[in-house]
Amino acid sequence: MNKIKMTADIVSFMLAGLVVLAGAGCGRQPVRQSTPPEPAVTFKPEEMADALHAVIAADQKTYALQGGDENLMALHAQRLRQASESVQQQGAEFHYVLRSLWPINPKNAPETDTEIAGLRYVVSEPESNYYAEESLGGRRYFTAVYAVAATGNACADCHNRDTRSPKKDFKPGDVIGGLIVRVPLEF
Repeated sequence: MNKIKMTADIVSFMLAGLVVLAGAGCGRQPVRQSTPPEPAVTFKPEEMADALHAVIAADQKTYALQGGDENLMALHAQRLRQASESVQQQGAEFHYVLRSLWPINPKNAPETDTEIAGLRYVVSEPESNYYAEESLGGRRYFTAVYAVAATGNACADCHNRDTRSPKKDFKPGDVIGGLIVRVPLEF
């Protein structure tokens, strides 16, 4: 069960109990609800995806500024994948991954039509984000794609020099891929 919903249900139950106790002391009958109350906390999937992106982007920026070592920088995609896998093992309902239309590692190629459309969009409109809904494994998700640009010469040079890279003409500032964040719409 979703932790936010579970917390809201517990709070609603406790408030209902207080109403019953207060009503009993005043000679009034408690109000009985035939349906459970709506959760007090709701979220917009776009806002949640944007918040997750902000945290992940800040983490990547901090990691990139730690030393500028080119070998260290080459590992940022691996580090992000490991962090995402760790979050999933802890039971997170959301998911994030780096993808590229020109992946060095085949694991980072787009896997869904939504990922392909989103990556194409952020390549052509790097200042905008791509949002869509998709169904995966029988579950509905809100999917957001955020442009990932080569932040400097080290990023562009690494992608251009790698023998596995299908594209060899990246310049600093070019979109080299996208961060894909998925938030479930059903819990």
